[in-house]
Amino acid sequence: MKKKIRHLFFIIVVFISLSCFGQEEDFFYQSPSIDSLDVNKIFLEIENLNFFKDNEFASEKISGYTLPGFRIIPKLSFSLDQNIHLEAGFSLLHFWGTNSYPCLSYTDIPVWKGDDYQKGFHLLPFFRAQIELIENLNLVFGNLYINNNHNLILPLYNSELNLSSDPEAGIQLLFNSKYFISDLWFNWQSFIYKNDNHQEVFSFGYSTKTNILKPNSKFQIYFPFQFVAQHKGGEIDTLSADLLQTWTNYAGGIGVNYKIDKLIDNISFDIYYAGFIQNIGSSIPFESGNGIYPKLSISSNNLNLSVAYWKSKDFVSIFGSPNFINLSLATENMYFNEISMIHSKLEYIYKKKKNYSLGFEVDCFYYFPFSGYRTGYGEIYSSDYAEFSFGLYLKLNPKFRLYSLKE
Repeated sequence: MKKKIRHLFFIIVVFISLSCFGQEEDFFYQSPSIDSLDVNKIFLEIENLNFFKDNEFASEKISGYTLPGFRIIPKLSFSLDQNIHLEAGFSLLHFWGTNSYPCLSYTDIPVWKGDDYQKGFHLLPFFRAQIELIENLNLVFGNLYINNNHNLILPLYNSELNLSSDPEAGIQLLFNSKYFISDLWFNWQSFIYKNDNHQEVFSFGYSTKTNILKPNSKFQIYFPFQFVAQHKGGEIDTLSADLLQTWTNYAGGIGVNYKIDKLIDNISFDIYYAGFIQNIGSSIPFESGNGIYPKLSISSNNLNLSVAYWKSKDFVSIFGSPNFINLSLATENMYFNEISMIHSKLEYIYKKKKNYSLGFEVDCFYYFPFSGYRTGYGEIYSSDYAEFSFGLYLKLNPKFRLYSLKE
C-alpha cells in the first residue's frame, strides 16, 4: 500500500510541476560584489535562514530524517574602498528540540562523540576578508561565498549542507564576466596540531561556465566544468597511514538555454557526464565510477521546475546528495550495481524585497529496479519505488548602518 501511495505522490508532483513553470533562484546564493555606496560605512548585517526540511526516505539506500531549525550569522561589515571588504561576526546553528551540540567540524549531521559539547548553539567565529584584484576578479580569505553551491550539480553538492554543515572557510578566487564564470576554492575543514589523534581534512574545487554566444542573445550555448576533491590525513597526525583517503568528483557537459519572455521566462537543457575516483585509500570497493545526468529546466516568475534522469555505476559523491550514490547510508557494507532514477523538483520563491524571501521546494526520486550486494550476506534486489522530500524556508537579511567615517 505504501508503495502505491509513493508512486501516486510522484505522479501528482510531476503533473503539478509540468503545469507550473519556474525561475531558477536559490536561497543559498551570496553575492561577492562590493557596493560602492557602502565605502567608509560600518554596518550590522544579520544573515538568517529558517528551515524545515523533511526527508521521507525509507529504503535500502537512505534513512529518512528531518532538519528543523535556523542558522543566524550576525556580523559587522566595512568596505575600506571599492576593492576591499571586511566582515566579522559569529555563525550560530540551532536545531529545534536540542540544546547540546558535539564540538566537531560539521560536514553533515555529526556523530555524537565523547563529552565535549556546546550548549544552546553550534557556535563558530565568522570572518571574511575580500579584495577585488581587477574588475570581476575577487580574492577571498576566511569564510567563503557558497555562490549557489559553487554552481555544482546536485550529484556533486547537496544544497542541504547549507542547513547542517559549518560555513566553508579557507581561500577562494572568484571571476564573473559575461562570457566566463569561475569559482576556485580551498576549504580547510579540520586543522590538526602535532601528535593530534584525529585526521587533517581539507577539500578544494573548481567550477566554470563558458558562454560562447553574445550574452543578450535569446539562445545560449554554454559549457560547464566542475571538479571537487577531499583529502583526509596529515603528515603530523598519529593515526595509521591506512586511514589516508583522497576522493575526487568531476562533471562536465553542455547546456542550452532559450529566453522566451512570455508566460515562460526561459527553458534550458543540460547534460553532464559525472565521475568518481578513489585516489588514495580502500574504504569502499570502488576505484572509480561514473554517471550520466541530463536535466530539463523551465522557469517563470518565482517558480522553477526541473526534471532530470540519473544513471550511475560505482559512483560515490563527496558532498553530493546521497540519492545519487551507489552505496547505502542506511545499511553498513551494502553496495549497488547500476542505479537509474528520475528526479523531479518543484521550487517556489516569493521575494518582495531585497532583504527577505519565503519559499518551498518538493523533490521526488523515482528509482527503477536495481540489484546489489552486502558484504557477508550476498546479493540483494530492489523493485522500483519512489521517495520524496519537502522543504520550507524563510530567509531574512536585515542590514543596519551603524557609523559613517569621514572621508
